[in-house]
Amino acid sequence: MAKQEVLLLDFWASMFGMRVRIALAEKGISYEYSEQDLRNKSQLLLESNPVHKKIPVLIHNGKPICESRIIVEYIDEVWNDKAPLFPSDPYDKAAARFWADFIDKKLYMIGRNLYLTKGEEHEASRQEYIDCLKLLEGELGDKPYFGGQCFGYLDISLVPFCSWFEAYATYGKINFEQECPKLMNWFKRCVQNKESVSKTLPDGQKILEFVQLMRKKFGVDDLYLHTASVYTSTTIHNHLHKHKTVVNMSNNTTPVPKQVILLDYWTSIYGMRVRIALAEKCIPYDYQEQDLRNKSQLLLDSNPIHKQIPVLIHNGKPICESSIIVEYIDEVWNDKAPLFPSHPYDKARARFWANFIDKKLYQIGRNLCTLKGEEHEASRKEFMDCIKLFEKELGDKPYFGGESFGYLDVSLIPFYSWFQAYETYGKFDFDHECPKLIAWTKRCIQNKESVSNTLPDLQKVFDFVQYLRKKFGVED
Repeated sequence: MAKQEVLLLDFWASMFGMRVRIALAEKGISYEYSEQDLRNKSQLLLESNPVHKKIPVLIHNGKPICESRIIVEYIDEVWNDKAPLFPSDPYDKAAARFWADFIDKKLYMIGRNLYLTKGEEHEASRQEYIDCLKLLEGELGDKPYFGGQCFGYLDISLVPFCSWFEAYATYGKINFEQECPKLMNWFKRCVQNKESVSKTLPDGQKILEFVQLMRKKFGVDDLYLHTASVYTSTTIHNHLHKHKTVVNMSNNTTPVPKQVILLDYWTSIYGMRVRIALAEKCIPYDYQEQDLRNKSQLLLDSNPIHKQIPVLIHNGKPICESSIIVEYIDEVWNDKAPLFPSHPYDKARARFWANFIDKKLYQIGRNLCTLKGEEHEASRKEFMDCIKLFEKELGDKPYFGGESFGYLDVSLIPFYSWFQAYETYGKFDFDHECPKLIAWTKRCIQNKESVSNTLPDLQKVFDFVQYLRKKFGVED
């Protein structure tokens, strides 16, 4: 392989940056490390991640890859000759992605609340954090690592959080050895057996001191320091009772026949993605419309963590979260209509923008339909800024991936079914304000039956939004 230029823009205390450093170490990749001043961000960081302006960013041969989970997948795909980070089975891969997504959606912000909030909010965060760890402990079970015998993607996604446990123990008053002994044993195993971990994770005391600085910055008194010795990682080797909570995505109590079933709701943008992907692959399936006010036992059993649609059940095994489901579909039915580009960098870029859609676009669109006044006006501007970014990414290409309709197209096109509502309540003129994107939507509908047969009538969605506005007390 030709000489690789690898540069990592990072900050020493970042859990997300630690993931990337561990993955690079697992693969034996030499790289240049560039510590970033997050109060005075470098021009290189701002240019490499102009959308989020955050670390970590991996720059490989001059091309930036952003978002830690996407970077780790990129590393595994480019340097695929050593230490595979993902299991080979598509379902196991989907399960690892699901739990990594769960960590990012839940664990970071709850942990932050442990040291930056007080009173009832703090106590609620404390209990929620313990509940999350118990779910992860249940997923680990009796395995040495989350993937089984081999250290892998989900281990890499979670283990950096353990470097913050001393701070969480101090300010959250959590005895980790007592609350989640299996998880603590897993953490010790990772440190003892994997140099990539032991040489990457910073000292817990150093993290605690960093957190103390953050608390001062946010004006939070150090109320808990006098009790720190009770809870810190240096004093949690007590005789403890064990807690066992098992949540296994594949062990449902509701029997499911061996086929493809989709649990969904007709207006769901996320469900439309899955329906389009299934149609692209010509996969027959049983569609089960869900009553979201009275959720079916099958839905609750199939997605016990989030209890949300869509859920794809394939041969009795549930896959949750639309972006993960679409990747699963592409990996299992890989003999037709590939949804991802073949090059790892193009694949990472598609994942980045799909992730951006999920983080930003849905909630902003919802705000357009349900808020008033200054909040509504702010959402209107933010929505259009997002649309302009997508127009720039599309450029003059027929589809986001180039000549072929693919993953990013599948991720974004369902939002078009809500455009009449967004245009009405956001007071947009999409034809005038984003002509390239509108031309792309028309191209998708005209050229892809998977799209035209899936998207509901815009007026029907608009009527549904009017119902929602009445429900939330927003006057028309």
